[in-house]
Amino acid sequence: MLKRTLTALAVPAILATGLITLGAGAAAAQPDNVECRLFTIGERTSVAHCRYRNDYVHWIRCQDSDGDITVETTRRFTGTRSVVSCSSGYDLVNHAIGA
Repeated sequence: MLKRTLTALAVPAILATGLITLGAGAAAAQPDNVECRLFTIGERTSVAHCRYRNDYVHWIRCQDSDGDITVETTRRFTGTRSVVSCSSGYDLVNHAIGA
């Protein structure tokens, strides 16, 4: 009886430390990485299509037509698609996705 009790107490601790891994069917976890493709629509809009539904940040840098003013916008999304546009009179200079 004592041996069964000790075994029952030890298994959760071993699982918590990662010494035993469960089969693929036991725990279906999504990857931590963010795999996205960035597109531009016209000269103002950044579109991201992401492979997994993780939280991610969509960042854009816009510049006015004179090149005097640069604006950066960051928005957090959860999902597989996001669209962020520059304000009227500004063009998209650079864009990125981050976790």
